[in-house]
Amino acid sequence: MREIGFVKWFGGYDSTRGRENNFGYIQREDGSQIKVYREQLRCEETCLSEGILVTFNVKINSQTNKAIAKNLNLFKEVGKLKNFCNSTHPNNYWFIDSDYQDNILVHKKEINCSELDLQSGKFVKFELQRDGNECKAINVHLLNKEETDSDIIERCLSHKDPRFCAFGLWGYLNNHSLDEAVSLASQKLNRYALWEKRRFLRDLPEPISLYFEVESLTPVLPDKDQRQLFLQILTDDFTKEIDDSLRDDIFNIINKSQNLNSNLCNKVINKLYELYLDAPEHRKKLNQELQIKCLIELISHVQNDSHIKETLLNDLQDILEVSTSISLWGLIPNYIILEKQIWTIAPRDRRIGILVSQISNPKDLSHQDKFLEIAKILEESALEEIPSLISIFQDKYWIKSHDAILRFLPHIEQITILVDKFKNNVNDHEFIIARISQLLTENLNNNLPKLLSLLPESVKKYDEILEFLPAQEKVNILLSKLKKEDAVENKDIIVKIANILKTFSIKEQIELIERLPKWLKYQEPILQCFSFLPPDEQVNLIWSLIESDDLSFWHYLSRKAKIMCVYRLQKESKNTSNFLKALDKIIENYPENDSLVRCVLNIIWVKENQNSANQVFQKVHDLLTDYVLQQAKTSSEAIDIDPLLPLCKPKKVKYCVAKPWATDEDKQLKTNRVSRAYCPRLRTDCDLFDSKKTDTSSYGSSYGARLYADCSQDWRDWSLLELFEIADIVPKIKEMEKPEDYVPKLSGWVNRINEIRLRLKCSVCEDTMPHHPFYATFQAKFRVTVFSCKHGIGHDRNIYLNDCWGCEAIIDSRESKYKSPEKRYYICIHCGSGAQYSNIYTQGDICPKCGTPGMTVSKGNYRYRQCRSCNHQIKLPKDKKITGPQCPQCGTRGMMLTVNEKNQQVRVCRSCGYTN
Repeated sequence: MREIGFVKWFGGYDSTRGRENNFGYIQREDGSQIKVYREQLRCEETCLSEGILVTFNVKINSQTNKAIAKNLNLFKEVGKLKNFCNSTHPNNYWFIDSDYQDNILVHKKEINCSELDLQSGKFVKFELQRDGNECKAINVHLLNKEETDSDIIERCLSHKDPRFCAFGLWGYLNNHSLDEAVSLASQKLNRYALWEKRRFLRDLPEPISLYFEVESLTPVLPDKDQRQLFLQILTDDFTKEIDDSLRDDIFNIINKSQNLNSNLCNKVINKLYELYLDAPEHRKKLNQELQIKCLIELISHVQNDSHIKETLLNDLQDILEVSTSISLWGLIPNYIILEKQIWTIAPRDRRIGILVSQISNPKDLSHQDKFLEIAKILEESALEEIPSLISIFQDKYWIKSHDAILRFLPHIEQITILVDKFKNNVNDHEFIIARISQLLTENLNNNLPKLLSLLPESVKKYDEILEFLPAQEKVNILLSKLKKEDAVENKDIIVKIANILKTFSIKEQIELIERLPKWLKYQEPILQCFSFLPPDEQVNLIWSLIESDDLSFWHYLSRKAKIMCVYRLQKESKNTSNFLKALDKIIENYPENDSLVRCVLNIIWVKENQNSANQVFQKVHDLLTDYVLQQAKTSSEAIDIDPLLPLCKPKKVKYCVAKPWATDEDKQLKTNRVSRAYCPRLRTDCDLFDSKKTDTSSYGSSYGARLYADCSQDWRDWSLLELFEIADIVPKIKEMEKPEDYVPKLSGWVNRINEIRLRLKCSVCEDTMPHHPFYATFQAKFRVTVFSCKHGIGHDRNIYLNDCWGCEAIIDSRESKYKSPEKRYYICIHCGSGAQYSNIYTQGDICPKCGTPGMTVSKGNYRYRQCRSCNHQIKLPKDKKITGPQCPQCGTRGMMLTVNEKNQQVRVCRSCGYTN
């Protein structure tokens, strides 16, 4: 048995003897060393550098009784390349897997092949050299089927991978007979698992693999002579004269074998197809695939006999018509498909492919019938088939763009081609535009934006296309169609532009109107769009006309825009008298009936008529209160009197309700104005609004109280405060002590009405529930607190609405469903308050959302409590409003109900922690 070792040293000059050494040492795998003499080398001595792996036999020297190596040769190995990417030298190093060792490192310079062949998975042969404790591969070559090195062939044949073994048989067959090679292959097959056999047979030399394929037919060809005949036909140039007996034997062999190995039978038929020409009865015994292959060979070789060819084509047609296998059509060459018997039944993709190959010159009129034939095939096809059929001529523009075929393409591609035709065919514009319009109609809910992006402006200008464009683009194109200012034909275009403007977003409307020519901007159809814009933008758009005392547009403005016009007029100190005179002329034809607009017009009229200030204020007050009361009675929507009332900057409510809250310094100075305000909604102080302050971030949510007029601020933010200041009006009503309370109380009144009224909608049908509350001036308390929907059962019934005494939020029994222990008071869902003076109920004893007892105390803030069941959170009112039992230890009111570790309900003092 041969061993493997590596060269320690060999030869070299011996100075003591004055000659070259004729021996060396090999280190064996067990670590011992063995001597080898030059005469035992079976390789070139120059190859034996230190570390080279070698193979050898071991012999015991009879004289010294020591082991020596004989028949020493290089160790040659085979393996498979495997990629290894080195970050410093990419692709310079690879790995080789082999039976001897996995992951043997090899530098690219040691691989002797083309860069193109240097691929992972390639089979290689190589030698090994010890490199420290590891081995590296050297002298690496690609393994090929012409291998002659017996060592390499032997390594392949003994390899555990069947593919290497099959590779080795190519070289083995070069030096041995087929019988010997077959015998060796049989031995290997017997040792392989099923998956290894498949891999082995796939890579065998054809003579051997054919032998095994034929041998695999033993179950149907038990006669060895028949198998040998079969193999002979396959491997030799079969020249034997075929008589009737031999012909019948061949037919018999094929009939028996066809279902077991159709491939082998097909090879025989390719050689001996003529046997079937005069034996149709035997041909029809073949399976469909072999019959078709046989008929193809026969048809191809009987071109001169039309009668026989006709018969054979009819036979082929019969087979194809009854066959359900599409793959059989892959056997039919194009020249046979063109035959009339086959053409009509051929698959559509084959027919289209042939027609496309025949259209060499699209301008040749003789090809027109082929275009129409392609269109006919597409027409007959199912929708799901068409994309794959079109792909056959995807790169043939002259075919796709043909009018008969174009309609079958994807819509995006149709549009692209139609646009090209539009540019190049002036006479066909009408037809092209009609077709594009049809495509856009079919894509209204799908790819419309994409299709439109493909159209040039020259196409978009057509009325049939214009209707599909986005509003912005449509307007731009319409603008390009306008003639000079007074052109009669402009009228319809202006109306179209105005109608499109109404479909824009507010931002888009503003941007577009600003870009319109001045003569167009104030055309009546455009002015009619103004009321849809934000009020300040309406003012900006028509301000140049106001400055020239032209108020012909006044009735087109919205209520808020009209009020803001007055604000800006006063802010910029324009001539109020001229404005009112110009407005009087307009009002003659368009009376001003809006109560809120009449309020501001009356106020600025006082500037010219100071003696009537008190009477005018009372009139304004009546207009405002009547408007609010009327809206409260007739509408279910929130009452909006913007921009008359100042807005709440912290946005706790809509309108600012701040109250004066004098500081100690204010009291000492005895000033008419305080420097601080109190916000009832924030329940804390709120810094006064100051338009000179540009950075208010440090105030958080407590900034912006509007107690006094500030005419220096932007006119967009003005309110009644500034108008009263400009007109020198001091609000006076008998229900109010201080004039500065008027606007905040008016704001609070409107806020409260809105909060309650929004809850008067049935949660089922959203109809407003019938109500007849009395809205006292500057109060929004209901005298009626229980409401029911008029639709009866299944809708909101006996809904309780009232103010929470604890946090001033609204208690709505639809959300605050649970009552405190007194059974009369609904628990507020916001703060948990029940009866106002209860000695038995503390906020948080019961979750107001789900009714679970004992809400837990928040770790971060003791004023917050959270439900253990549904996680609903409440914020307790201030300490002075906390109800419930008093602590017997420290006297603190409001001992909290909670659950201890034993799941028992107990009360705990919020202050000292006493538990009972």
